[in-house]
Amino acid sequence: MSTPQLLERDLQQIALGDTAAFRRLYEATSAKLFSVSYTMLRRSDWAEEALQDTFIKVWHRAADYSVSKGSVMSWLISIVRYRSIDLLRNRANQELSADDFDELPAADMLESTIESLGQSKNLRMCMDELQPTTRQCIQLAFVCGLSHQEVSEHISEALGSVKSWIRRGLDSLKRCLQR
Repeated sequence: MSTPQLLERDLQQIALGDTAAFRRLYEATSAKLFSVSYTMLRRSDWAEEALQDTFIKVWHRAADYSVSKGSVMSWLISIVRYRSIDLLRNRANQELSADDFDELPAADMLESTIESLGQSKNLRMCMDELQPTTRQCIQLAFVCGLSHQEVSEHISEALGSVKSWIRRGLDSLKRCLQR
């Protein structure tokens, strides 16, 4: 069992290039970090990719860790969380089929709203009609499960703007799907 102090020591050793410390850190934290990523992504292949990218970043940026940033585990969770969000955003901006939406977290919330309108097959077309920023905000909120505040911070826009874009975007989606 690794204590926070042992994780800090391992991270300091990783900054010096110690592969044994890297292995210890991986063994102590990878299951938890995979769980965080999988909860967000709902796909093991994407969660594995996010986890791998996280540990590559840890290997290269271990010296950037500071106790003032919080515990090692909190620092690692934030890295895997942001990497997972980036993966979702990148995948969402690529060509998505209707099946892809079924595999993403929180899609059932948006999907149930759409199904109540009986038009779920038109989701992709309607999403394409939205402004890129509005589409991104809706995807981050409903597909990634971010709060409005988190969406605001992620895209570096005012909270009020994000709330308006999401509200207007959902209204547009509803109108589009009712056609």
